[in-house]
This record gives sequence, C-alpha cells and structure tokens, in this order.
Amino acid sequence: MAFSFNKFKSFLNTNKDNQLAGSGSADPEIGFKLSLHPSSKNLFVTVIGARNLPSLFGLSRAHGYLVKVKIFPGENKYETALQQSSWPIWNEDFKFQLKPKDAKKPNEKVDLQSQLAGHFLSLTIYAVLEAPKLETDKKKGAKTLDSKATMKLMNDEETKTKSSLLEKISSFKSTKSDVSQKTIEKRRTLGAATWNFDSKLFQNDLKNGLIGTPDIWRPINAIASGLNSTENRRENKKGQLEVTLLYCSSEDGFNDTVQLTVNRLRCSVHTMHEQEQYKAPLYLKATILEASKAECYWKSERFMPTISARWDPKSATVKLVVFKANLNKVSIYISLGCKNKMAKKEILGKATIEEKSAYSDSWKECLRQPGIPKTFWVNFE
Repeated sequence: MAFSFNKFKSFLNTNKDNQLAGSGSADPEIGFKLSLHPSSKNLFVTVIGARNLPSLFGLSRAHGYLVKVKIFPGENKYETALQQSSWPIWNEDFKFQLKPKDAKKPNEKVDLQSQLAGHFLSLTIYAVLEAPKLETDKKKGAKTLDSKATMKLMNDEETKTKSSLLEKISSFKSTKSDVSQKTIEKRRTLGAATWNFDSKLFQNDLKNGLIGTPDIWRPINAIASGLNSTENRRENKKGQLEVTLLYCSSEDGFNDTVQLTVNRLRCSVHTMHEQEQYKAPLYLKATILEASKAECYWKSERFMPTISARWDPKSATVKLVVFKANLNKVSIYISLGCKNKMAKKEILGKATIEEKSAYSDSWKECLRQPGIPKTFWVNFE
C-alpha cells in the first residue's frame, strides 16, 4: 500500500493540541468570524485564535497572549482572556452595536451594505511577559518546603543571602536597578489586524435571525504611526523619530534660540526584536552643537525596546541660545543607544539635522519662519 506523507501529516495535525487551521502561512496571523442581526444591528465578533506568535523578547519570555477587540466607529472595546500557548485558542464572543444609518423614508429599508459601510474591525494582540526569574524561583522554593522548621531555616538563610547581596549591589549606581524595575513592561504589542466589513461575506444563515461570515484569517501587522502625505512613507530599518524644530529670533540678534523637541519614536517589530538582542534598556539623546562643539543636550530615561514610545514635550526639549551670525555653524545630533553588560556604549541609530543634511529643507524653513514650529520625521541611520 502506497504511503502518503500528506495524509500522515494531516493525521498528526488533527491530533495536535491547540492546532488551528488558519491560512497555512508561517507568519503570525489571527482568526475571527462575525455574525450580525440586521434588524437590531447587533454585531457579534468571535475571536477564534492565533498562530505563529513570537515567544521570546530579549531576556523575557511571553507568559501568555490576549487580544483587544474594537469596532470603528464606536467607543466600546473588549479584551480576551489570557492564553499561554503561542498558538492560542480563545473562541470568545463580543457584542457591539452598529451605529444606525438614517433611511430616506420612515418605512424604507436600508440594505446590508449600507448598514456596514464605514465600519471596520480592529484586533490588537499583546504578549504578556512572564514574571522575573527571581520571583518564579522563590515561588518554586516555597512550594518544595515540607515542614515549618525547614521553612524557618530557609527564610533565615534567604534573609542573610539577601542582606549580603544588597551590600554588594549597593556599590553600583542605584539608578540602574530603579530604571530596570520601572521600565520593564508587562505587555508587549505584537501588532494588529484590521478588516473592512464586506456584506458579501455574510452568507451563513444562523439561528435567531443572525447571518454570519466564515472563518476569516488576517496577518498580524506591525503598528506604526502614519506619516504626512509630504513625508517619505517607507519604514526605516533603524526606526524613526518625530521631532519639532523651532527657531526664535531676537531684536538684537544676540539671543536667538534653536529648540528641538522629541515627540515620539516608532519602529517595526523586526527592528524591536533586533534591539532586544542587546539585552539592555535603550535611551535617546539629542545634542545641539555649535562649531562642532556640544553646547547642550537632552537625554531620555531608559526604556525597553518597543515599536512605539512618546515623551512629554515639556521635558523632552533642548534649547540653545545662539548669535544669529553663527546659525550656519549650528547642528543637531540625535542618537539611539544602549549600554551592554560590559557597560560598553552601543549606538543603534543616529541622525543629523543641519543645512547640509537630508533634512535641510525643514531646517531652512524654520530659519525663514521664526516662531513657527516645524514637525517632521527623522530616519535613524
């Protein structure tokens, strides 16, 4: 009898736990289906599951995954339960109310496509990072204790060990431990999938007057902020930074100011994973130079690799007072970096803003229009 590898493979798949059919793609994707009651305009979203989700994020591992469900336009949003498999299955239903569309006449019926027009579904998937190793080990150690006497002895030993460790750690800068505790994020955004409503897919007649769609699978795409139509829409490999440049002139020309404000950072999921390989928090630094000499700078607090980050404009600003005749000697240098375990500085991206740089148009426009801020995107190289 001839052996069929495909049949054998399908047999294994049907018996594998948490196996989802999906579209057959090896990329991360999410499955869902919808059902609609045309009269009441109640829409039910069923989140089926996801597949091929990443599990490692630098030093951290994904403890589980959840999905945020939202219909636009609309204000309601829901979250699924946490599932610990990288091929999670939810099969959870969420109810939404479509915004009614006024008919031209009181008795005139609105067709299905008109009801659904302008609506779309957004599914954002998050990874919840596992607890730190130290806490996990403590819990495991506590469970293996068999008696109160042993527990007391272990507690005494742990207290001594902790005190000795604290004495050793105190020789280091306290800011390092504080920063690492504050900047570790429990959630990591993997991406999102969207779907514009198509009335042609509501083909299944369900119970209680509902009509439904078949299972729909969509790729999970990285979330990135949109660019203005005048900007380059290509996603930069090193990431992009939105900045606001402001030049203010003075009456005598001796107290002109050049000011840079850092607004937000964005990068792709692939870039974020590359940054996580350094296993260290990141920082941003913006320096204003005059005649190639650093005069002033702003440096962010350390943060973990992410696809999107924002800063408060009031604090993320650097300003230089300069003589008007020396404006052609002023330049701005921005760097994205980290320090590895050996305390060696690593520059992950850098950019320069001046009259001879790639952003000379924005620079010159600010100088021509004093007092008017110019916001634009800078690509890290």
